Amino acid sequence: MILKSIFIIAMAVICLGLIGLSPLAHAETFANKAVIDANTDLSGVHTFGEHMEFKANIEFRNNQVFPAGTFFSGAHTYPVGKTYTFTGNGIIFGDGSDIAFPGANTFGPDADFSAAPAKDGVVAGKFSVTNTFKTGTMFAPEQIFGAAQNFEKYTHFDDNTDFTAAVQTFREGMTFAEGSVFNNDQVFPVGSIPSHGIVINEFTCSDSACVPPPAFVVAPGEKYGAGIDPAATLHKIRSDAKTFEIEGLGLTMTFDTVNTDGNIKADLVDPANVAGATLSGNTLTMTGLGVSIGNVIDLSADTASITGDIVVTLPYQDSETDDENNLTIYHYVNNNWVEEQNCTTNTTANTVTCTVDSLSPFSVGSKSGSAGAASVSNATGRSATGSACNDQALDGKSLRLYQIKYDFCESSTIEILGYSTCGPLQYTVKDESGLNKGKINIVQNYINQTKLSMITDVSEDSDSYKIEIQNHFEDIRHLLIPEKLHGKLIMCSGTTILEQFDGDYTGYTSEPQGNQFKKTSTDIFIESPQLEQITFKTEPEYTPEPKYTPEPKYTPEPEYTPEPKYTPEPIDKFFLLNWFEEIFYQIRT
Repeated sequence: MILKSIFIIAMAVICLGLIGLSPLAHAETFANKAVIDANTDLSGVHTFGEHMEFKANIEFRNNQVFPAGTFFSGAHTYPVGKTYTFTGNGIIFGDGSDIAFPGANTFGPDADFSAAPAKDGVVAGKFSVTNTFKTGTMFAPEQIFGAAQNFEKYTHFDDNTDFTAAVQTFREGMTFAEGSVFNNDQVFPVGSIPSHGIVINEFTCSDSACVPPPAFVVAPGEKYGAGIDPAATLHKIRSDAKTFEIEGLGLTMTFDTVNTDGNIKADLVDPANVAGATLSGNTLTMTGLGVSIGNVIDLSADTASITGDIVVTLPYQDSETDDENNLTIYHYVNNNWVEEQNCTTNTTANTVTCTVDSLSPFSVGSKSGSAGAASVSNATGRSATGSACNDQALDGKSLRLYQIKYDFCESSTIEILGYSTCGPLQYTVKDESGLNKGKINIVQNYINQTKLSMITDVSEDSDSYKIEIQNHFEDIRHLLIPEKLHGKLIMCSGTTILEQFDGDYTGYTSEPQGNQFKKTSTDIFIESPQLEQITFKTEPEYTPEPKYTPEPKYTPEPEYTPEPKYTPEPIDKFFLLNWFEEIFYQIRT
């Protein structure tokens, strides 16, 4: 009878477990990346694999250890009275959910709270007691710290973080996004990175905004002198989190493929130690290219494994460039500086973004053939513009002005064709509206002839245009006076060809030479011995292209809607209970 009773009780427990009326009481080992559904009772003794996902409101046993890569994807409130170990590497807390911890905890390296602010008490989004956060922890915007915390290096704080309640101990490589506020006595050590730049001299906040003295930080894109070697920072990337931003460096990176989760290292380089470059004062010139208009940052995959394209965004400062539309990124590849080609410039944000396929040192510079760039050489070794200074080039002239082309018909522009072997070619036009700075023309048809085309917008109503080009050695000026009748242009476009001279006699003068405009045919007209000759072109009547008629808009097929998933009939739990009651009744009788 006793054996029979034991058998019946054991069967009852098993059956209750099968219908969900008892916990998983037996020990179970879960595979890596297993997914546990919401509201599962895991209060038994279990061994979890790495990178498991736990959905909302799962019950864990006391002293449960969570391994590396654990992902809590739903809302979790960890009850008071139980202790959990969150020291695994790269544990992810929350997917936009509300995470609540029972008091103080120690969190392992690269813990990720970036989905939503966490709490260790009753106040949402606030750590109210002292916790310990290991290296590389990431926090969400608007996280509040109500007590002093133990932070380690390379911790990353997002927008509007609140540190006002207590003085914290910050460390090198920590980054802070804009809008964060601090205790009035907060100290920023050397190597920390507030949104204003990387700290090179320790300073103490004077108010909650804590704006550092400009001389105490290297601002994003700012040049700095030899001997300054700012500390590096590390930032975690994952296969499902492939973009990051460090505001204090002006750096944003996006990766095509992350094969192994890990860190990316970003390290500003001492200008005196930049490979393949020469330093003169604060001017850093990349061999074979040109002058860096900012600082040099060395980007590398520290512990992450990546493949495919990488999108890199770097900052620049307006004061370092005369032509924002002709910027690019210089990249040190295989012991040579090269100019990246797949780039765009955001002149509002003052950033340059390029798509690259490897990591190494980078710097913002000017495109080849533009102001500030090095020479673009042809087979003869001569150049259109460059940082080298050769005042004996082209028969003793380092600067040449070949052609002036104006167009007041539609675009109101003046284009010049020039040459420099003594520094970058600078081009300006002064008209009734003021001084207009020239920029590199997008279309370059004369690079193989060592000639550079530059263009600028001007006022179409001006009576005269004072044109000037210059380099480091000399300058050339020319007065352009359009011919008018009763205040109206006789010709709205034309070209002036300037005669070139050899030796000491250049043919150039700073004095106006009168009105050089002639009534001409459509052919180039050169009249000797005048110094400047002019071409007028009769524009053909504009015939617009036929208006484009788009194809009919594609209407997709209706989206497939699957059949409702089969739901089995619920088990009558009380049927088994009634059955057990009948069995026990028989035993007693």
